[in-house]
Amino acid sequence: MNKNSDHHCGQVVAGIAGFGTYVPAAQISAAELARRANIPVEKLTDGIGFTHIHKANDEEHPFTMGLAAAREALLDAGVKGEEVDLVIFVSGSDYDYRNWCPSSAVVRELGCRHAYAFEVRNGCAGGNLACNIAIGLMGRDSSIKTALIICSDTLSRIISPEIPECHPLLYFGDGAAAVVLKRNHPRYQLLSFAEHTDGDLGDLLRIEAGGTRHPITPDFKDWTNTYAKVDSAAFANLIDKVYLKEYLAVINKALERSGHTVSEMEFILMNQVKNSLRAHILEGIGMPEDHTYVTLDEFGHMGPADCLFTMAKAHREGLLPEGKLAILASSGLGFSWAASIIRC
Repeated sequence: MNKNSDHHCGQVVAGIAGFGTYVPAAQISAAELARRANIPVEKLTDGIGFTHIHKANDEEHPFTMGLAAAREALLDAGVKGEEVDLVIFVSGSDYDYRNWCPSSAVVRELGCRHAYAFEVRNGCAGGNLACNIAIGLMGRDSSIKTALIICSDTLSRIISPEIPECHPLLYFGDGAAAVVLKRNHPRYQLLSFAEHTDGDLGDLLRIEAGGTRHPITPDFKDWTNTYAKVDSAAFANLIDKVYLKEYLAVINKALERSGHTVSEMEFILMNQVKNSLRAHILEGIGMPEDHTYVTLDEFGHMGPADCLFTMAKAHREGLLPEGKLAILASSGLGFSWAASIIRC
């Protein structure tokens, strides 16, 4: 362990002081999703690698779940709401309401009287990005010492098993994760960040109805267009031809900026992808399979919360010893990839 070789890419050193998570109690099994989709359950259990997802009830929403995770993160960090200087709310999909700022509602509910608050949207790479935005703002404003990052989504609501174009996305589940970032905190310091977007993939996944191009008018009838759909062939081509290459590229760029090599990495926390793709990512960086944390089997894919959720689980189980180095990697709609190097 040689902290002197760390390259902190920015004016500020900051680390994660507290973690919070939330998942709905209700579950829906892969078997039930397969039955409704009229496909073999093995496509989900063996092909993707999950047995069930957690599904929000009518009282659970991105804001309510995110708020619960935020309260837990503040408690874990020993921080009061009034001590928070910055709130960033991250979602990959819908908020509770349209044209609404959930970050401002967090400020109100937690009593963050001195905080600046805003939202970040970068698909499922948003949580990773938001942590680095917070550290960047700390470098521009010396009064920002504590930041609260909240990732929360109800992705199960934008998927319908009865629609064939939704089938590649049936592992989308609901949940939230939050972290408290503190200036000069000694644990989980984010050393570097790297990112890339492939604009040619911008239309790979979208919901046609509900925006300004196709508003939901009184005579609207095509409700299948209110769900996320993906061209299965195009999605498979992304995975086979682009995804892995770009994922590994941003990891390597973040490593270079951190002053470290992949051989020094002890762990990788990442967004939850199907088993075969995860195996290729681990092979690409030479990381053993027991040096990552998998939540896909029980929780599915929870959007921007994934990498912070897995990090929280690994932290709670003592899998990230102080001083060791880890990779935080993610990808998201757009299509974007992002990676951070962390000194645990």
